[in-house]
Amino acid sequence: MSKGRFIVFEGIDGCGKTTQFMKFINYLYNKDKHNHILMTREPWKERKIREILREDDDAFSQAEKLANMFVKDRREHVSKLIIPNLNTGINVISDRYLFSTICYQTAQGLSMQRLIEMHRGLIVPDLIFILDLSLKEAGKRMKKEIRNEQKFEKNKEFLEKVRKNYLKMPEVFKKHNNIEIINSNQTIRKVHDDVVSAFESRIK
Repeated sequence: MSKGRFIVFEGIDGCGKTTQFMKFINYLYNKDKHNHILMTREPWKERKIREILREDDDAFSQAEKLANMFVKDRREHVSKLIIPNLNTGINVISDRYLFSTICYQTAQGLSMQRLIEMHRGLIVPDLIFILDLSLKEAGKRMKKEIRNEQKFEKNKEFLEKVRKNYLKMPEVFKKHNNIEIINSNQTIRKVHDDVVSAFESRIK
């Protein structure tokens, strides 16, 4: 039995990540009846993380605590859900993974190298899509949604730091050569087409 593929969608809040995540899953489902798919997201089980993100207004506070909570939750996510499904041939598509912690908690002031070290031993995705969008456009999109702003969304200066960190990821993880930066400042259809094109060219 062939192993499933592990594919991740990343990006700042408001970049259209979740929309493209869902469209890509539909694409895979319709592409081949043998494509068995598990969709998941992070944080996985640790509810305390979401409470902090919802209730804490300071984008720069609790960095160490959040990093540790995210990594612990992620290791459980990988060992109990992601790897067992990949090993049975199921494709796992995740809305966020370790790149979120690296980019957001580095913006909070932690060492990027230390955050990378905290994730040592975790499975490397086959492909990561980072949806890139300007803060101005991301802000416009978030205003159109019926949602309460969370911890990181309220500070645009902070989100700009996160965005710049995301753009560094292909160089930081260049030995894996598995990251695609996708211009999200386009129509939903065009962004989806770019995602599919990148997938088709990288994974035969």
